[in-house]
Amino acid sequence: MSNSSRVGHLAAFLALLLAARGAARAATTMEDTVAVVNGSPILLSEYQKEAATALDFWSRTNPAAMADPANARKIRESTLEELITRDLLVQEGAKLKLKVREREIENAVDEIKARFKKDEAGKVLTEVEADAAFRAQLQTEGLDLGRFRERLSRQILARKVIDEQVKAKTVPPPEDEVKEYFDKIKEYIASKSTETPKGLGEDEGQALREAAGQVKAMSAERVRVFRILIRLSPAAAENERKRALKTAAELKKRIDGGEDFSKVAKEESEDPESAARGGDIGYVLRGVAPPELEKAVFSMGVGETSAPILSEAGYNIVRVTEKRAAETPDFDRFKEDLGGFLANMAFQKQLESYVKGLREKSVIERHLPTVP
Repeated sequence: MSNSSRVGHLAAFLALLLAARGAARAATTMEDTVAVVNGSPILLSEYQKEAATALDFWSRTNPAAMADPANARKIRESTLEELITRDLLVQEGAKLKLKVREREIENAVDEIKARFKKDEAGKVLTEVEADAAFRAQLQTEGLDLGRFRERLSRQILARKVIDEQVKAKTVPPPEDEVKEYFDKIKEYIASKSTETPKGLGEDEGQALREAAGQVKAMSAERVRVFRILIRLSPAAAENERKRALKTAAELKKRIDGGEDFSKVAKEESEDPESAARGGDIGYVLRGVAPPELEKAVFSMGVGETSAPILSEAGYNIVRVTEKRAAETPDFDRFKEDLGGFLANMAFQKQLESYVKGLREKSVIERHLPTVP
């Protein structure tokens, strides 16, 4: 075999070897990505974190729905689509030459760090403890501070695109349009229907039902309530019930003895969310609250504190701080809120249209895994 032949065969062999290695790298890259948007990969690891967070949230807030595998699949699919949308917006931001300033990232970091100033029980943490909790959360998500800042930068850029290309172009509705919508809401409330109003699509009908629910709630008879909760497990044994009742009775005695209700709620209530607000659970509406609580709070006077009341959650000590009678919905009262509501609906429609346009002119490959 001549030298030139040997060189030719060697070159062919090297070409095949390099091609095989390239194919292997491509396969590995494909396995490590969940989608490719205009040539830009969305990593499988990023998708898994986002999907896990979404699934965890829905498992805690609606466990019954999450028992259906179809719902879990929908959440995984919607998570992927959200990541694709974010990537499209970031790419568009680069095309528009929008800039993310260092101070904007710093402000975003500070804003997120502020969420760690209290623990889950509402206890105020020192600056060192809050920073440690923040960094522990980053570690849980598999991020260092540099990668976290990069993620924030991309989110800020995506938001800037939305603000400039969509939000800035959303026109507030005129007052006559708001009044017409208010009249539809009053008609819907008067009809006592729970069906989608005629002539409206599913999304528009759902929006009107939600708005009507808010108007009805804000016009209904209601009382402002503060609460201290001593929790009971669903299958609590008699000893557990006795201990919980004893604890609640002792707290009631402290309040009757002159201790501040909000102070006791912050220290002792086992409902962290309301405890952080001194026990404030907002307004309780006639016909909405659990029967045992409704009966108590609507029969109490302003400033009164109840004896322990047993509910599904546990023993409740409640105090009424304000009472409002039912009233006829008034347009002037709801005009501003409804105007904002309609403006937000218009913004959402324009945003959907804008994102749809970005998708139509993009090349998107999806490789959704069976398990997130």
